[in-house]
This record gives sequence, structure tokens and C-alpha cells, in this order.
Amino acid sequence: MYAVRRFMNAAVIRAVWLTPGRARAYSEIFGLFGWVLFLLMLLQPYWNTRQASGPPFGDFISFWAASKQVLTGHLADVYNASKHHLVELAEFPELSFGDVAFFYPPTFLLTCIPLALLPVRLSASVWLAGAGIAFVCAIRRILPQSWALLPIVAFPGAVVDVTNGQNGLLTGALLGWGAVLLPRRPFMAGLCLGCLVIKPQMLVAAPVVLLCARQWRAVAGGMVSGAGLIGASWLAFGSGAWAGFFRMSHSARETFERGYVSFWKMQSVFTSVRLLHGGVVVAYIVQITATVLVLAMVGWACFRVTQRKASLRFQGECAPEIILMITALPFCTPFLLDYDLACLAFPVAWLLVQARGSDWLPGEKFILFLAYIYLFGARLMGLMTHICPTPVIASALLLLVMRRVLPDEFAKAGARLAAVFRRGDSLAGLK
Repeated sequence: MYAVRRFMNAAVIRAVWLTPGRARAYSEIFGLFGWVLFLLMLLQPYWNTRQASGPPFGDFISFWAASKQVLTGHLADVYNASKHHLVELAEFPELSFGDVAFFYPPTFLLTCIPLALLPVRLSASVWLAGAGIAFVCAIRRILPQSWALLPIVAFPGAVVDVTNGQNGLLTGALLGWGAVLLPRRPFMAGLCLGCLVIKPQMLVAAPVVLLCARQWRAVAGGMVSGAGLIGASWLAFGSGAWAGFFRMSHSARETFERGYVSFWKMQSVFTSVRLLHGGVVVAYIVQITATVLVLAMVGWACFRVTQRKASLRFQGECAPEIILMITALPFCTPFLLDYDLACLAFPVAWLLVQARGSDWLPGEKFILFLAYIYLFGARLMGLMTHICPTPVIASALLLLVMRRVLPDEFAKAGARLAAVFRRGDSLAGLK
């Protein structure tokens, strides 16, 4: 038992094996593996001529097809799954690669309008490069050191998003810039966060965080940008597009609940329960319970940070309230995929900055390492084991952020918990 305890202390609690040199080497390995694998996926159709080429950058074909429909005057067909799929097949007639429906609100459709002005491969490259640059620049505001550039570019969440041709880097950039701008330019930070109406499930925690943190300027900025995008989409597309989106949302919910999108691809609490063969009702109960508990914790933490702002000191210019919000996101929606979690790079980076400015706390280094690498194997683990790692790792990451944000409260809670365990041991000894 002593040997096991000693091993756990060295390997997990203190993680003495994870030196700065090894951390950089692991970043190089994961970055090389991820980006080379992605390059091979792009080049595969050129040397395997017997297999018809599928869409590049995965789901991006749906964004491009929606743009094509709008530019050719078929706006009403964007939210018609079969007609939308015909546009996708028109671009790739040799292969039916499945129905990649457009499940996004008209606010996101606004950002898609110019995409079909370019060929699909070039359009995807420009789209992902632009979002990637905004994403990397936001993290560089937190980690400006030269050594940090490689781990940022090699982050598996970024590789997964680019491979899927999705918008995780875009939503991650909006969240990241909200965190970076909030301390000095709260209205601008709110403008960034309000733009998340393009993907509303990523915005669930924002009202709780901003209101509990009393960030009234950020709230105003969020209302301006959010209402502006909604109004602009209404003027551009009319009420018919919104009606089509709500119809499509009902279809998307049925598709999701029945597992037509494989549960092992998903990363939410809901799908964790479904992977373990829990029913839909049970999965929703667990999901809602987790969401309420996490939002209550995060809201309380933001309220306490605001009360104690004069006595708290954090490394770097980044709002801990938004870091808390980002860390809570994995619990806030049942529909969550791995590319949506590219935003977890920001709490990982923020915790790294705090640790470098003081000392590593117990377990911190090991959990950050897991949070950094796990997205590469999240789907595979769900497929092979029917266990979704995201709720477990996200819970550990949230506790790390809470411990850094409110160290005194966390220490008191730990002391109370230890006292309860000691009291239980004493009672057991008396029996």
C-alpha cells in the first residue's frame, strides 16, 4: 500500500515525470501526428484513384452548400434537408457521403454567405485559416512566450476542428477574446461574447457569469452584438429562415436523441449516460442536474471574485470569470462534439500561467496534461469502452480553476471534507 501511495504521489499528485522538456516533446509528437494525419487525409484521393473523393474538411461542405443556396436565390431550401443535400451532392457527385444538414440559426448563416464565392477547398482553407489566426492570437495574449507557440499550434482541439471543417476555432476565438478583453475593455468583450448567438448552446453560461460578476458593460455589449446579429439575419433572410431553423431544430433533436449521430462521437453528459445504455429521460435528468449544479458553482465563484477583487491577484491580463465560463461549457448543452471543445485551450493556458507565477498545486500538472491531449482519443475511447472522458476531465479542470480563483474558500472546503473523513474513521475505530 505504501508503494502504491508513493507511486501515485510521484506520478499523479506531483507528476515529477512531466518536466518542461518532456512537455515540449509531447507537444511536438502530438502536433506532428495530428497535422501529418490531416495532410494525409487531404492527399489520399490523389493517390487512391479507385475511391471517389469525399468532401474536404468534413462538415464544411454544409456551410458551403448553404452559401451556394443563398447566392443562387434558394434561401428557403437551406433548411430543407433533402434539397440541401442535393447541393452537396452536386459538388461531389461520385460519392454519397451522408446527409450533412444545416442545423445552425440564421445568425450563423450570415457568416456563411460569402463562402461559395470560392471553390470549396479554397473556401474551407480561408475560413479555417481566418478562424485559426483569431484563435491563436487570443491564446498568445495569455501565453506570449516564444516557447508557447508550438504547444498552441499543436493543440489537439485545433487539429480536430480543422479536420472536421467545423466552427470550433471561431467560437473558441470569440470566447478567448472575451476573456482577454474583459479586464480593460468590457464592452468589447461583451460584443465578442454576444456574437456566440451564431451557436447559441455555447452561450448558455454567459448570462449567469456576467450577471453574477456584475459586468454590466459586458452585458450591454453582448446585448448589442447578439441583438444586432439576430436583427441583421431577420432583415437579410426574413422570418421564413427562422421558421425553417426551428423546424430543423426539432428534427435535429430527434436525430440526436435516437442516436443517428453516433453517441461515441458526442462529448456531453447526456451522451455519457446514453453510452452507458441509460434512457433518454434519465439522460436528460442527469444533464439538467449537472448543468444547474455547475452553473450554480460558477455563478457563486464569479460573485465571490467580484466581492474580493481587491484582494485577489492573478497572473496575466485575462478575466478569471470568463475562464470559469469556458470551463463550465462542457456541462451546459447535451449536443456537444469534440471540435466544440477547442475552447478548453484557454483555461489550460490560464492555469499554466498561474502555475508558472507561483507553484504547481497537487494534481494540477497531471490534469492539465490530460486536458491537453485527450481530445485526440475522445471519440475512440467512447467507441471502444462506451465511456465518455469529457465530463470527468472537465470536472477536474473546473475544480482546478475554482481552486486557483478562490484558494481560501477551496482550502476551507478541503479542510471540512478532511474533518468529515477523520470523524468517519474515528467512528469506525470505535465500532
